[in-house]
Amino acid sequence: MTDPAWPLCVLAVDGADALEAAYFEIYRQEYVLAEVRDWAGRRVRFHAPTFSHAFSEASNYRTSAGVHNVHLSLRRLQRIRWIKCALAGIGVRIEVLAQTRQDSRGRSRKRRTLIVLDNRYVVVLEPCVAEGYAFDFVTAFPAEQTYLDRIRRGSNVVERRGHK
Repeated sequence: MTDPAWPLCVLAVDGADALEAAYFEIYRQEYVLAEVRDWAGRRVRFHAPTFSHAFSEASNYRTSAGVHNVHLSLRRLQRIRWIKCALAGIGVRIEVLAQTRQDSRGRSRKRRTLIVLDNRYVVVLEPCVAEGYAFDFVTAFPAEQTYLDRIRRGSNVVERRGHK
């Protein structure tokens, strides 16, 4: 496994509110207001309200049932620009999984999960019904190998990208 050495986005900002505002502005400018596409040219839509879920986390994902109790995750925030790198898929190995998961209301939702194998980074997308977009961004995070093994068990690999 080769590490792509993607740089972390570390901001020198004092205070939790100022830090959140600074990272939100990066998210707004580089994702919500920008046109973002994956390696196949498909547009990905980013919503401002998704920021709260995408950059928070559960202190223990094994027991959390998807409920995040850590409001801001520095591990996720510092990797905010990795989302674009993963979607571009240049110079890394990626597995794309097709999944069906239940949402908080018990409805089945299709998901497209990109796993960057070189640094165990996960980007989760859902098919988008809005015209001109292929996917909606859900979340992105660094993952442990045990988590990757678990999500692979209930998924189908629909695409592999990158070097062998």
